[in-house]
Amino acid sequence: MTSLRWLVFFIVVPSVYAFAPRSLPSRVTSNLQMATSQQAFAGQTCVITGASSGLGKSLALALAECGASTLILSARSQERLEEVQRECQDRCQSITVHCITADLSQPESVNLLTKQTLAKVASIDLFIHCGGVSSRSRFLDTTLEVDQQLMQINFFSGAALCKAFVPKMPQGSRIIWISSVQGLMGLPNRSSYAASKFAVQGYCESIRAELALDQQISVHCISPGYINTNLSQSAITGSGKTYGITDATTAAGADANDVAKEILTKVAAGSVDFTVAATLSARVAIWLRFLCPALLRYSLLKRYEKSKVKSD
Repeated sequence: MTSLRWLVFFIVVPSVYAFAPRSLPSRVTSNLQMATSQQAFAGQTCVITGASSGLGKSLALALAECGASTLILSARSQERLEEVQRECQDRCQSITVHCITADLSQPESVNLLTKQTLAKVASIDLFIHCGGVSSRSRFLDTTLEVDQQLMQINFFSGAALCKAFVPKMPQGSRIIWISSVQGLMGLPNRSSYAASKFAVQGYCESIRAELALDQQISVHCISPGYINTNLSQSAITGSGKTYGITDATTAAGADANDVAKEILTKVAAGSVDFTVAATLSARVAIWLRFLCPALLRYSLLKRYEKSKVKSD
């Protein structure tokens, strides 16, 4: 079995690189993406969490360009939401944009978000759960309260919103849940984050069959790699404090606007589970998890050893 895994490894890894999608010139790519997405999302009512910055903001702007009729944007900062609202209205004069402040770490705030949303719209065509937070700490240095906070923000809030919104979603509607590559493989010093994103992956896979049969609603679980956002800046340490550092990998990540357009294009084409902005090493690691887990374990061990040297 070990020999077979190595044989498959040496076949798959070069294939992942050889057949990885190559980027078209940006203008051509953008035109193709918008043409596909405009047909799928024009005239729709869309709800987006985490919409004040990063990928959530980019998704809101992309949907405005696609001709969505109504956007309900949610995040903690009213001021930043209103900035996104103005940008969306600049891109589509006819769009209606509502801003609802909510703190996903507080169940009461999530419940209020559902009530305020359903008071503004009769139905929802697209729900994007993009709000989330990362973590940075060894699991023994992480309090259980931080574990619970990550699960509440990244998983339980989305589950509550799905349960509230699905009865108001007509046939053909979509749920897009932003997970992470770390929901496909757990990295050292990210135990809380990885656990919450693994939960997202399993939840989406489970409810997909139910909603496809009962309500004809499609569920899309997106696993981004590194995107140039404030995700590492706002990450939570083991004690509950804010990390406050932009990691080099995050700073060198993909442009959020490009990622948003790629997500909408693939969703419009019917893709349900896919990675975006994933580096070659991330794609190889995902394959290794199934084909040669021992080699992945060794790689993660070396990664952790390297992080310990830096911290010391």
